[in-house]
Amino acid sequence: MQERKLNRVLSKDQLLTFFGLPASSKIAKKELLKQLVQLFETNLQERDRLLRMFANELAVEPTEAQALLQCTASERRRWIEEGRLPVLAYRQFEKWGRTINYPVHDRLTLMNISQDDIMSWRNEHLASVEQKRSDGNQRALISREANKLAREEQRESWEHMLAQWQAQGSPELTATLELAYWTVWCSRWAKQNQLKKTHAIKYAALYQQRKEAWYQRKNIAMLLLAQTPLARLSFYRPPEPHKYSLWLCESHNKDRHEGFYESAWEYAAIHKQAIKACSQCTYTEIQDYYSLYLLEIQPSDFSDLTFSFHMPYPLGKKHFPVPSTLPRRTHVEQEGSFRFGRALLPGEQITHREEEVLAHFKAAHNRLQQWYPLDNGTNDTLEDNKDDVH
Repeated sequence: MQERKLNRVLSKDQLLTFFGLPASSKIAKKELLKQLVQLFETNLQERDRLLRMFANELAVEPTEAQALLQCTASERRRWIEEGRLPVLAYRQFEKWGRTINYPVHDRLTLMNISQDDIMSWRNEHLASVEQKRSDGNQRALISREANKLAREEQRESWEHMLAQWQAQGSPELTATLELAYWTVWCSRWAKQNQLKKTHAIKYAALYQQRKEAWYQRKNIAMLLLAQTPLARLSFYRPPEPHKYSLWLCESHNKDRHEGFYESAWEYAAIHKQAIKACSQCTYTEIQDYYSLYLLEIQPSDFSDLTFSFHMPYPLGKKHFPVPSTLPRRTHVEQEGSFRFGRALLPGEQITHREEEVLAHFKAAHNRLQQWYPLDNGTNDTLEDNKDDVH
């Protein structure tokens, strides 16, 4: 051990105590340090006694520990977690206003760890990693087989249902039900991507794009399905159907605060005409913004089968009849992210993969278009209000 380090961490009184000399001894500290270094290097018993006597003062910090053990920082941390490398104590330092704890180790313990011990630890770790990799591969294989079986069962279920439709209904009815079925999954994938976007950071833009694409497909399918004899179109107007936007100018905002109104909306409810007349204020009201068209596909040959789809009024008003001509529907909206419908369940993400749903949807859409080939708006881009929660 270097004389300079011993001089820094041990006082003269501690050195005298170690050598068993009286505190009044006139021996210089420098001379005591020279004797200590020589003793440290030549007498193992005295070295160990020194390290045990001043374990805290001579403790080894992380960087020095890595040098003594000839290991990396990650290995040192792993050995601490595994209990192979005991921690003598934790010390602290301040960095950027934060208090950070770090471990120190007993020097004698570290000096008694051989490179053979370290090689053994490394080999055990490599064996553990290999075993975990093997176990992971085995679990992945089992999972792939289970997923494959689930998809096969789903495919058989779909083919059985399709065969029933074909046996009991006309080709036109079958094509209608087929598109309605896959449009349900379009809607669910749209909602699934919307949920992913909510929690994503890196791929938020990608999930937004996918969400919009799936809603686009669903809406185009609704326009085509609405032309079929099975379609039942109605209108849902929620208790608060309109969308309002409000921005007060500096003068009106000051008036609001002086009048002790709780909110800008409370102020606007009383002074609506003045706000509308003000060129600096903004007050807009979009009628039926949150209202929905409801399209139901109900085949009489399959009384227990109903497909339901919603389209926001601002998006569907240029394609569907005016609301006053349609039956009114009453709904109980869901709590959570979506007013109606749902995203995919975990198992459905396996049995109804995105690319497979898209392939089935395109094929079903093309088949039904053979019965309704005229372009009655079914190829519109439907760019309005893509971000609405359907």
